[in-house]
Amino acid sequence: MTVPDIKSLQWTISVVSHGHGANVSAGLLDVHGQLQDVEHRFVLTLNAGEDPAFVTQLPESIQNRLHVIRNQMPRGFAANHNAALRGCRSRYVLVADPDLRLPQPVFSALQASLEQPECGIVAPLAQTSSGNAEDNGRDLVTPAAILRRKLLGRGRDVPANATSSRNVTWLAGLFLAMRADTFHRLNGFDERYFMYCEDVDICLRARQLGLSVNQLCDLRITHDANRGTSHSPRHFIWHSQSLLRLWRSDVYKAARAANRL
Repeated sequence: MTVPDIKSLQWTISVVSHGHGANVSAGLLDVHGQLQDVEHRFVLTLNAGEDPAFVTQLPESIQNRLHVIRNQMPRGFAANHNAALRGCRSRYVLVADPDLRLPQPVFSALQASLEQPECGIVAPLAQTSSGNAEDNGRDLVTPAAILRRKLLGRGRDVPANATSSRNVTWLAGLFLAMRADTFHRLNGFDERYFMYCEDVDICLRARQLGLSVNQLCDLRITHDANRGTSHSPRHFIWHSQSLLRLWRSDVYKAARAANRL
């Protein structure tokens, strides 16, 4: 197995491990299994000083396509994925969580969607390992929406009829696919955010460029959300800080104004 030819490289997949270790392997195997006939490359960032020994257990066909980044100090979501994807020359890029699974083929449909000039960012519908639909495609996050969810127990933005594509305001960072030229045009993620709201910001900026953000609800990926803000004071602080930065940003204010219209 040879290293992918840069001229024919179709996908660059960025995955960041926060001590996930061998659990990352299952997701890499899923992606690789679906892209065997397509030139692709993995960039795996080890963000927490973990032992990389599990990498040597991966099949040679994956190791030949794998670039590993070992951080000396932990970095945020934006900084990690920007470092992984900056300057990449593939046609498409994928940002994926380390504990993601792909129970059905998704890449042909993703490519077909991304080949539409107006399509900016796309993702399948996420579901839990027990088959319940998740809310990885969402409406604009507002202070009122946060209060309704936290204080009144209102449900999340799970589509009622999850059988077709739908345009959404933003997609959760657990799975974000886009053309590489779109990623570069957006200058990647905004590194002023740390761990939260990077996904909201990049989707809003794509929409400002006239690009759509689409959830393909007839496709499924499996992901059990951690929702660290519910049980970690540190994550709660990071989330709160990122929300305040988002709500004060010009891109958010423009999105709110567009919604009112």
